[in-house]
Amino acid sequence: MRQIPKAAKRRLVRLAALLSVQKSEKITSKTIQSLTGWSDSLIRRDILTLGYKGGVSNGYAVKDLYDAICEGLKISEAAGGKKNCCIVGLGRLGTALLEVRLFEGSPFTLIAGFDSNVNRTEILRSTFPLYPASKLETVIAQQNIKFALLAVPESDAQKMAERLVNAGIKGIVNYTAVMLSLPVNIAVENASPVTVLTNLAAECAAGTDTD
Repeated sequence: MRQIPKAAKRRLVRLAALLSVQKSEKITSKTIQSLTGWSDSLIRRDILTLGYKGGVSNGYAVKDLYDAICEGLKISEAAGGKKNCCIVGLGRLGTALLEVRLFEGSPFTLIAGFDSNVNRTEILRSTFPLYPASKLETVIAQQNIKFALLAVPESDAQKMAERLVNAGIKGIVNYTAVMLSLPVNIAVENASPVTVLTNLAAECAAGTDTD
């Protein structure tokens, strides 16, 4: 399978979410276009990057296309197994993310939370263990955690991100406004409200889909 561009990966992830709630057995590219706003040619091109050769003229089989996306991107439990995650920073945002139902039906499992304030880890309620930040490296290694949600104060973001990488984390969802400087093999998704809104504004201004 050819290398899938980052923009195409993002669209395919969104398409998988759309397919997961479809009740019909087939879906056409025209229907996908009406639901997403992507052009018909862009949809077909993205799907072709998967090497998927399902029917086009009479629509795609929903389940087959969904499975092809999950397998191609390694985002399903069957394709890549359950992916262990942790939350780092248990302030207001981090506390909100303790709600495990947010991740139901996904291949991700929250299994640990960390905070430099020991009192928070003792007072907050969670269905999974909360640890002082001093135990971060040990727990991540023991629990085979590969993904982290970073919600610490901005002054601590870079240092904490470096600790996560050194502990074995491969992907970070960065809820801070800090642009992290990390090795190129570490995946970072910047998700601060300002960053996300700026990206949306840029997309709206462009008015077209690009790779």
